[in-house]
Amino acid sequence: MSLSLRASLQAVRAVFCAFTGIGKRQDLEQHASMLRPQHVIIAGLLCAAVFVAGVVTLVNAVAN
Repeated sequence: MSLSLRASLQAVRAVFCAFTGIGKRQDLEQHASMLRPQHVIIAGLLCAAVFVAGVVTLVNAVAN
């Protein structure tokens, strides 16, 4: 696995843990020391878009 892909997956995992509020303090410190801000920002935007799309889909399904 390439280094860039590994960093991107770690960024997604870090953002997911931050969204859900789960994870260990040790993992948070490890993520903070290893990840670049660009990876975290992009992963955060993608996760937020997926979350909003999921909520909109759920509301539309319940409303209809």
